[in-house]
Amino acid sequence: MPISELIKGILLPHKPAGISKCGMSHATFAQHRSSSQWYELSASGQTIGSPLDLDFYKHDVLQGSSTRSREKTEELSKV
Repeated sequence: MPISELIKGILLPHKPAGISKCGMSHATFAQHRSSSQWYELSASGQTIGSPLDLDFYKHDVLQGSSTRSREKTEELSKV
């Protein structure tokens, strides 16, 4: 998608749970950089801005294992 193409999305009332930052091509959510509003990306939504105006996110499918890994790393660092 060219940088000049505008992104569309549906306004969300709050930040979605269990998401992580990603590239634009994998994203399902976006946060507008200046307004801090959250959107679910959707071709049928309203225009929310250019890719340069947004940070992109997706569901974090590894959230559970990543947390366990982080806990194990912290545990080993104490030894």
